[in-house]
Amino acid sequence: MRGYLKSKDFHRHMRSLLAPKFRELGWETQAAGKCSFARGGRVCWLQVSQYSNAVMGAKFTINLAEGSGSAGDTRILRRLDEADREVGKALEEHIVARLPRPDPDPEIEVVGDNGGTVLVKLGDLARANTRQWEAPADLWLPYFSKSDLDDWATFLLPRLERLTAPSSPEIIDPQLWAERFRRLVGFFRSK
Repeated sequence: MRGYLKSKDFHRHMRSLLAPKFRELGWETQAAGKCSFARGGRVCWLQVSQYSNAVMGAKFTINLAEGSGSAGDTRILRRLDEADREVGKALEEHIVARLPRPDPDPEIEVVGDNGGTVLVKLGDLARANTRQWEAPADLWLPYFSKSDLDDWATFLLPRLERLTAPSSPEIIDPQLWAERFRRLVGFFRSK
């Protein structure tokens, strides 16, 4: 069923579902109105696709910034392992399969693979993107209603600790990274 959510409703709903787990993991909720959390110098937030709309539904992903600036931003869903990806792919297919087809199902013009326009049934536009679940693809999770968000939260909750874990010792201690860099530079200077 389609029940389009505006961005603010998406953030409010996902925040209500994810905040208890993030707090349990030591994260604090960020500014009201967004689904974002902070711990130390790290910030984790949900991002809705700018191409979301009532006809096509919406998609979201999860970003993690480590330190200041956007250079350290990571889409943490890339960290899903093969088993996670199989479960996520099945969930996406389930979400898309339960969408009702429009009646009547009109044909609309869309841009085809060769750049020209083609006629496509409106009901065929929403379908699972199975290729995105092949690692290391950038994952965007589709939703068409709050119940889809509930399903995605159920998928994400047991994986949040692993997905938000620091990815290397350098992220835990920037001074350790700087010391290693100085040693490496010193090694090249001594020759």
